[in-house]
Amino acid sequence: MDPSQVAEALNRLAPDHRTVVVRAYYLGQSIAELAEALNVPRDTVRSRLHYGLHALRIVLQEESTRE
Repeated sequence: MDPSQVAEALNRLAPDHRTVVVRAYYLGQSIAELAEALNVPRDTVRSRLHYGLHALRIVLQEESTRE
């Protein structure tokens, strides 16, 4: 899978989910750092990250079956 496919998949996520996934995995921010930066509780960050990664997996699986 090339980077453009991952970028396209990320763009299909809900904005809140995309934000935490990108900031956690690409920028290396911790749950605590994200919670502070986004002004939301840590549990909210954890939830968004969980559901964002789940949605990302689904989108990437859909893309791989199209090929």
